[in-house]
Amino acid sequence: MDYIITTEQLTKKYKSFVAVNNVSLNIRKGSIYGFLGPNGAGKSTTMKMLLGLTAPTKGSFTIDGKQFPNDRLSILKEVGSFIESPSFYANLTGKENLDIIRRILGLPVSSVVDALELVGLSEFGGRLAKNTHWV
Repeated sequence: MDYIITTEQLTKKYKSFVAVNNVSLNIRKGSIYGFLGPNGAGKSTTMKMLLGLTAPTKGSFTIDGKQFPNDRLSILKEVGSFIESPSFYANLTGKENLDIIRRILGLPVSSVVDALELVGLSEFGGRLAKNTHWV
């Protein structure tokens, strides 16, 4: 089986509090995976570990065959994410907000249109962010 993400006994402890406890996942390439659970279940903490924003207390993971922490930078070059509620400029359109992110990341101009198409929002890119419920 070809996996894009694998974790083995991924654990994060903060002093005596266990935020993530021995999570082992195998997520197939090309699949859509829902990461669901109640508040405090460890979803955001797990995602932060996968992005290298916080180090696991125990366990390991790979993303597209790249091992953390040795390949952290190459992983980050291929992964996009928004954890929690993303910030945006209400007085700009969706396209303009995405263009700011595109420029920060050094992506081609076409990536804004591509991103809107990918999520089925092409027709709404010109709306002001403050007038939408999708941003």
